[in-house]
Amino acid sequence: MSKKSNKENASKMEDVETPKDLELKEKELTEEKASNTPEEENKVLSELVKGLEERVLRAQAEVENIRKISQKEILKSRIFSAESITKDLLTPIDNLYRSLEHSENGIPSSLIELVLNDISKALSNQNIEEIDPLGEKFNPNFHEALSVKEDKNQEPEEILEVLQKGYKIQDRIIRPALVIVNKV
Repeated sequence: MSKKSNKENASKMEDVETPKDLELKEKELTEEKASNTPEEENKVLSELVKGLEERVLRAQAEVENIRKISQKEILKSRIFSAESITKDLLTPIDNLYRSLEHSENGIPSSLIELVLNDISKALSNQNIEEIDPLGEKFNPNFHEALSVKEDKNQEPEEILEVLQKGYKIQDRIIRPALVIVNKV
């Protein structure tokens, strides 16, 4: 802000009457009313009414602001309510992916895939997105680099391997993807 607008804001703040100021004004006006003519009394009363109207308008504005803030907070809590359950589900999901990779002789892979699909559907129903950045450029906001490899066939800072998928709710990262990045 410029100095001029700061001065204007400061002068506006000085002009604003607080509830205490209004109460003092009311007392003064009441005391003056006893010794004034009817015209002066009307003037005093109109000033009093204006002050009270202003107080009512301010109170209404305050209530409206509180209502808007509380609505935003409720929306945030709804959006991010699934975060704790998601954190608890991430380790079993990772273990299922690992077992799927090594399930040549044990559990049928179709069963593991079925369980993973069900869990993935449950997460997507809660607006939780998977971060699987294979082949993308490294972004420290969504990825965590565990190591670096050099591959001249790939672009610099391209993700070569995803060791663990990440998850997010809208723009909020629950867990970054653990990746191996191509050396610059």
